[in-house]
Amino acid sequence: MLSWTFAAALGTLILLAAALPLRVRRLALPAASIGAVAVVWDVPIVRLLAVTLVVYALGRALPRLGARVRGAVLAAAIVAIVAGLVHAKAGAAATGTLAAPTRIVGLSYLALKLIQHLVDAAAGRAAAVDLVAFVGLIFFPPTYAAGPIERSVGFAPEGAPAWSEAAIGLERVLFGLGKKFLIADPLLALAQPAFDAPASVARSSLLLATYAYAFGLYLDFAGYSDIAIGAARCLGVRVRENFDWPYLSPDLATLWQRWHMSFTGWLRDFVFIPVARRVLRWTRRPLASQVAAQTATMLACGLWHGVDWHFAAWGAYHAVGLGTLATWRSVRGGAGRKPDRLRAGLATVATFHFFAFGLILFACDLPRAGLFIGRLLGVVR
Repeated sequence: MLSWTFAAALGTLILLAAALPLRVRRLALPAASIGAVAVVWDVPIVRLLAVTLVVYALGRALPRLGARVRGAVLAAAIVAIVAGLVHAKAGAAATGTLAAPTRIVGLSYLALKLIQHLVDAAAGRAAAVDLVAFVGLIFFPPTYAAGPIERSVGFAPEGAPAWSEAAIGLERVLFGLGKKFLIADPLLALAQPAFDAPASVARSSLLLATYAYAFGLYLDFAGYSDIAIGAARCLGVRVRENFDWPYLSPDLATLWQRWHMSFTGWLRDFVFIPVARRVLRWTRRPLASQVAAQTATMLACGLWHGVDWHFAAWGAYHAVGLGTLATWRSVRGGAGRKPDRLRAGLATVATFHFFAFGLILFACDLPRAGLFIGRLLGVVR
């Protein structure tokens, strides 16, 4: 994801943003972004550009269709996008290319942006989005491979970035690089042997690996988000924040609201809310609709990361956690009174450990995860 090629591409884009007049830059940056994505991530750029143009044309047509036809066309388009993404992920898993997943992850984010635009267009919220801005969003290099995910409405460079803005952006980039290369990468390297061969390390090393992976994954992802936000700012584009100290959350629901916020916001808007509304209509039971929506959302979150049983198990694990929390709050009559500092601190520690131990399911396949957990709990020698 981060390479000298990526750095060279971003540097070229920043020079273009600073040197070209606004009218020329508005056309040149999307074109240069397409070239940068093609070179850095080695994707079938002609095919992706064709899909992008089709989605844009469909988005222009959707508001003019009748409600029933519009719903059917929108559903068919979303199914086609999801099917294409699942096919790409399944093919990558079958050939083992998910070991270097940036190409597939980039396609995953592209699919999210395309679906988001279609839903906004069908609701009449994307009428002002022009083709140049839309292409610029879809292929914007700083956010292409890992977000933050921006909506097509309102996405455009604000103008030539001032030196003060570029300096702030560069500082954010350097901060993100430090997070990733000085802290996250060593932590992930420390954890990897335990996940590769959990039978060959001591139980204490398994526990250390669990903590190292939890903090390493967070800092790796948050570091890349810092780089993306800073680089975008150097290009005169403001993108949203993506992390808000999630490991300091007092409960699992709050943690997910603070973790990869642009993605969890997407899941909330396009999976959780539609499912919750539909189930509530069927059952008239708010708790049942909430738990069903949480289950659908977390399973979608897991399988979005990869078409594999261990990702599905990771999503199910969090669905159980969130469902248990929702049920407990329902029994108690809501979130209840604000806990004292000791209880709040214990809740934060418990929430972190629930999330961290769940990452064992995320990090390796089910047989190794089962062995890892069994040895960690002392059930297996």
